Amino acid sequence: MPIKKYLYLYIALLLTVASLLAAFNAIVDPYMLFHTERISNFNDKKPALINRAQLYKPYSVVKVAPQTIIVGNSRPEMGLDPRSTCWLPEHGTVYSLTFPGLSAYGQTRALFHGMASGNVKHALLGLDFADALYRRGQFVKEVTWPAKSTEFFDRLLVDEQDKENPRQWLAKVKDTFMALFSLDTLFDSLYTVAFQSPNSPDRTPLGFNPAMDYVDIVRHEGEWVLFSQKLDELESRFSKVGLSIFDTVGHWSIELEGLRRAIELAVQRDIHLTLFINPYHYTYLESIRDAGYWDEFEQFKRSLKDLVDDYAGGKVELWDFSLYSSYTVSPVPLKGSANVFNWFWEPAHYKAALGDIMLAELFGKQCVPEKNETPLGVRLNEVDIGIHLRNQNEKRVALLKDVVNQ
Repeated sequence: MPIKKYLYLYIALLLTVASLLAAFNAIVDPYMLFHTERISNFNDKKPALINRAQLYKPYSVVKVAPQTIIVGNSRPEMGLDPRSTCWLPEHGTVYSLTFPGLSAYGQTRALFHGMASGNVKHALLGLDFADALYRRGQFVKEVTWPAKSTEFFDRLLVDEQDKENPRQWLAKVKDTFMALFSLDTLFDSLYTVAFQSPNSPDRTPLGFNPAMDYVDIVRHEGEWVLFSQKLDELESRFSKVGLSIFDTVGHWSIELEGLRRAIELAVQRDIHLTLFINPYHYTYLESIRDAGYWDEFEQFKRSLKDLVDDYAGGKVELWDFSLYSSYTVSPVPLKGSANVFNWFWEPAHYKAALGDIMLAELFGKQCVPEKNETPLGVRLNEVDIGIHLRNQNEKRVALLKDVVNQ
């Protein structure tokens, strides 16, 4: 056979294999980049997405075109269900634009991206004290808003100044090519098809994490394992000395600068922005206190209140759910004890049942039968922050006394 014919056959074979590979990856869609129909027991569960939020969510939110976005880290990703019955009709389609482990700066950039996606009229931004507390460099006189370029930021529609991102189209081409033709994607496609059990890790089409991996751990090892591991992590996290929420001698930081810009952008675009501090189990709050960072925690809340008062013009809501309450002061699961219902998976991550109560309070909706008369959160807009913080310290003493006596 002539060499030329061999070459044609070889090229045809390569193209056939590449086409089959691309077709298989597109149909399985392990990274949810193509929004292929989910088929039960084939590609319905998406276990390969567990560490891929920064890959697919920037594109998915544009495809879904929601009217409401939730932005934050893994806490609202696991705790606020976009399909909850507690959303109001005006919220329309809700998308969870949440990213586990993403910095506060990155979350702000994600919020800019979500606001630029086209249809957003409502945005909820979950705030986390730990995202703002770390060892700072030498204090500076003023904070600049940095331009950062990573694979994640290249996927966003806008840059740090809310201007059109010229690198976004190239990032999308690269990611699409990788999702169709790479061997890594093929392995993840095979992994997706092979692990279609009810307890497989997953993300819903609207970006929510149903925490099935946590469900599996609780079923096989017990609740105490999750609590014990997280408490050890918190002790390590807050045991570091010299942590601060400020970059400057003037009590300012990159995180606060990002929030200021987010507030001004929401007001400018007439987007209803709700800021909320995530709820923590009381043991999380005690870890902050025991490590000597309670004053920083209170200053964090004061700074948020100042931002909203100074820049929101009454158009942005600020809620504090990081309180001592009948919801957050609940028993710590112990080794050997039977599993009992807790509003938290572990001290840092709340369940969707508690998230529904948050939504009920945010929107004043009667949608949760389990809700008791004690509020989970406090709207801080018209509240004297000093009185609020003193009330919390008093409530802590009373509630923890009950825990000790149990």
